[in-house]
Amino acid sequence: MIMVQERKESATAALAESCGETSVLIKQPAQVIYDYLVDFTRHPEWVANLSKVTQATPGAIGVGTIFITQESAPPVPLLRKLNMMRYFMAGVLSGVKPNSEAEITALEPGVRIAWQAGLRKGDGWFNRAEWEITLQPEQQGTRLTQRFCYRPQTATAARMVNAAGNGGLEQACAVSLQRLKVLLEK
Repeated sequence: MIMVQERKESATAALAESCGETSVLIKQPAQVIYDYLVDFTRHPEWVANLSKVTQATPGAIGVGTIFITQESAPPVPLLRKLNMMRYFMAGVLSGVKPNSEAEITALEPGVRIAWQAGLRKGDGWFNRAEWEITLQPEQQGTRLTQRFCYRPQTATAARMVNAAGNGGLEQACAVSLQRLKVLLEK
């Protein structure tokens, strides 16, 4: 069963941040799930809107490792997706790089993975997000909880995030977590 918590919105420098969480019970030990998830290049196997993730920094994966991702709009209803893409394209036309960048900010083996991601615009950012996955052993497996907090850096980015609609980002995460559950329970 996937649980979704309503997102919270607050004003941050006149731009709304959008935060939420989704969880799923996976019938695997926490360390097995962690070992799979820490390799971000495998995320397109389960994240519905990722097509490619490439490690940009050399060496072993650890805190500070940076990945470049190719992605599309999240799995939200079609009209919302088209509206999100409209604002994304407006950003690209204003100088936003089309690929996002993700940097691992915390690794606790078998317990937690955290990262920051965003779309660059010049020396700054168009949109930023903080992500976290926590793993909590339960009797029948592991409760995986995915938390996010989008922090748009421009008005266009705020409109892009808000175009997902109330609960849209949580539902998009739930789609991906269901895919992860099926993949890891094979």
